[in-house]
Amino acid sequence: MFDSPLLAFSAFLSIIDWASAQINAPPCTVSNFTWSFNSLGQTPCLVAATLFGQCNNGTFTISPLLPQNSYAGPSGPDDGNLCKCNTVGYNLISACDACQGETWIPYSLWSTNCTSVAAAGIFPEPIPAGIRVPNWAYAGIPTSGYWNNTAAQLVGDSPEVTGSASVTPSSVGGGTTTTPKTSSTVSLSSKSSSNTGAIAGGVVGGIIGVALISGFVAWFTIRRRRARSPPSVEYISGQESDMGVVPYPPNIGRKLYDPSDPSTYPTNVPSPTINASESSRQFGSSSDLHPNRKAYSGLPEI
Repeated sequence: MFDSPLLAFSAFLSIIDWASAQINAPPCTVSNFTWSFNSLGQTPCLVAATLFGQCNNGTFTISPLLPQNSYAGPSGPDDGNLCKCNTVGYNLISACDACQGETWIPYSLWSTNCTSVAAAGIFPEPIPAGIRVPNWAYAGIPTSGYWNNTAAQLVGDSPEVTGSASVTPSSVGGGTTTTPKTSSTVSLSSKSSSNTGAIAGGVVGGIIGVALISGFVAWFTIRRRRARSPPSVEYISGQESDMGVVPYPPNIGRKLYDPSDPSTYPTNVPSPTINASESSRQFGSSSDLHPNRKAYSGLPEI
């Protein structure tokens, strides 16, 4: 066995953390949407999933969107936690919609099932390890009620809000998976050369025991997670998702920025006022950052 029960228990907890704390997100498929990535190359989908996982035991899966679908907001009071019920999460998930070539829902619809909503520009939980939240995610909601991708691009990525530890991202199924890196050092000492074999045998036996227990814990954790999934969860491409989706009618689509289309240009974008802390940033009042639309007066124009 290990030299002390504390070391064995520490290894046991590390296995539990590895089994339960997993973040999955789809890739961005729109080639000109790399502006929405942070300085580590993390997509808005990955950042959103990691933030949402703060209220889900460090685990969250966002599956790829099907055509003509958008990610839905919280499905009910039990799912209306503050990790989702804030403008930062809404901005990121809207960018996740857009970077897959789909449209996004208004903030009023996103937050309709929230029992409480964080102040604009605030993410109420600590920023998780290894994630950098881009500056544009902290912008307020325009008066139109929709996230504005053109204005977000102008605000840009920097300065970012960061966590304190490290997460190792890897590609899984075309998307991105992150698993927290946990390392531990076990120090063993021999009282005499005569009991070296006994100690080695004990260590091997301890490792086998911990492996068997951790395998059971991993199975139980996955089984429990599946059992508590809300009814609105969608299954897309064979992957279980913690995000619901809703179909959208074509007439509510938001236009992506197009240099050849003047109607997508922003007008009079104000400089945001920043009040930042390690895990939150507040933007000042925001006006509608969508391009002005000329009203029809009812009279013929010459």
